[in-house]
Amino acid sequence: MMHIYKWDSTLSTHHTNIDQDNHEIIRKAQHLKNLMASSADQMEIKEAADDLENMIYDHFEQEEMMQLYSHFSNYEEHKKSHARFLKALNRLIHNIRENPCEIEHLEGLDTLIQDKYFNHIKQYEKEAAKFILQRDFYNN
Repeated sequence: MMHIYKWDSTLSTHHTNIDQDNHEIIRKAQHLKNLMASSADQMEIKEAADDLENMIYDHFEQEEMMQLYSHFSNYEEHKKSHARFLKALNRLIHNIRENPCEIEHLEGLDTLIQDKYFNHIKQYEKEAAKFILQRDFYNN
């Protein structure tokens, strides 16, 4: 079963910057998946994996800065969620770099995006975005 990563309203945080980042992360993840599924050039797969990894790191960093700035009450727990996710991301990206054409990495990417990332948005990002927007520190 080939999962297609799609943005839908259940992923909206109503914070423009966070939602734009999430749209882009989902797009980059789908691009990586398409390259891997079509057995594209290994260098192209590695570049797409790096691109996704960098985007997620930047997104989490920005999010944590907004949370600190707005004195988000659940900051520590949210940061721990980021650390757990990044650990899984690092492991997968490392494996993709080692062997870009390994078909089992597609399943790993599905788990990372469909399960872990989408759940992170629903469980953590929505709560943080609501808090940040209520304090209006970041114009939206």
